[in-house]
Amino acid sequence: MRSRDAGGLVYSTEAGRTCPNCRQALAACRCAAAARQAILGDGRVRVSREKAGRGGKTVTVVRGLPLAADDLATLGKRLRSACGTGGTVRDGTLELQGDHAERVTAWLQAEGFEAKRSGG
Repeated sequence: MRSRDAGGLVYSTEAGRTCPNCRQALAACRCAAAARQAILGDGRVRVSREKAGRGGKTVTVVRGLPLAADDLATLGKRLRSACGTGGTVRDGTLELQGDHAERVTAWLQAEGFEAKRSGG
């Protein structure tokens, strides 16, 4: 039995650098692609307004969207355009500058999501 079959890492210059997770060559690694396609939301779309820890600025936060990272970025762009504001996608949540919670909730419901207001 070869040590490679046993699951142990064997030093080799044949494939070059390897991924620490799947131990495949970096050119053949599918870990990053799988992480990008992972769905982060839990399906319960919650829209809230936050102000704490942001230097006094109000931010509308959308959590729980059941979308992959690429689709979340596309939806975020459309939502920022509809609200006429800036924002970002961070850790599976959408953050919009300003207090747009009511408008965002209505827009998401029109798009077919079961969005609810949360928080104050």
